[in-house]
Amino acid sequence: MFRYLLETEAEICYNILREKSRNTKMDKMKRSMIPVNARQTLVDLIDEITVSLDELQDEEYSGSLGLYGEGSKAAYVHMLEFIQQRWEESEEEGLDFDIEAHFPV
Repeated sequence: MFRYLLETEAEICYNILREKSRNTKMDKMKRSMIPVNARQTLVDLIDEITVSLDELQDEEYSGSLGLYGEGSKAAYVHMLEFIQQRWEESEEEGLDFDIEAHFPV
């Protein structure tokens, strides 16, 4: 019961406010950090990596993805696969798909 209360108190890690920029297509993200538990940190990390991969995927489709972007994409895909393989709850938290098929490297 005590563990459940701690997890529910730490449920919100940070708030993301996304604003479209008039100069670029990429979103600007503002974060306010709040201490949380390890589970929520993994969920937030998955979120951050997925958002970055979506942005890199958009750059790739538009033909503007450079070598740095390709390397970043490969590293992000590797990190998501690592989390998916090691964390038992990964499927419940959104990693219930073939990562390399969704984000081909």
